[in-house]
Amino acid sequence: MGSSTGAILFYCVALSVVAAAVVVSPAAAAETSSRKLIGAATAGAGACPVRFDRMKGYEALGAKCKKPSPVRECCAAFKALACPYNKLINDVNNGCADDMFYFIQTKGKLRPGTIFENCLEGPQGLKC
Repeated sequence: MGSSTGAILFYCVALSVVAAAVVVSPAAAAETSSRKLIGAATAGAGACPVRFDRMKGYEALGAKCKKPSPVRECCAAFKALACPYNKLINDVNNGCADDMFYFIQTKGKLRPGTIFENCLEGPQGLKC
């Protein structure tokens, strides 16, 4: 019984050392992580100034982009949602496109790629 207690004690100490080694300070984690919390306020460059999580119209877009609706209706609904923000969405440095397409997929219940597969109007994408 003494050796099993020693083994358990050894494993507890070893796990504590490993756990202490992988703990990262919150500041270091924020610098290395590319993900952000939804709705978290971020300041400075790289933050999208539009709150796409508060926009309306994702559900209607999802309904128009599911079969058997015509592709034309889907693309028109997407343009109505996205074109007012086209300059922000086309800026790859602010994350607006990522945010908007995340909500199109989650709130609109569309699979990734639905808009790109159906609504391209040329090599530059959509014309707003």
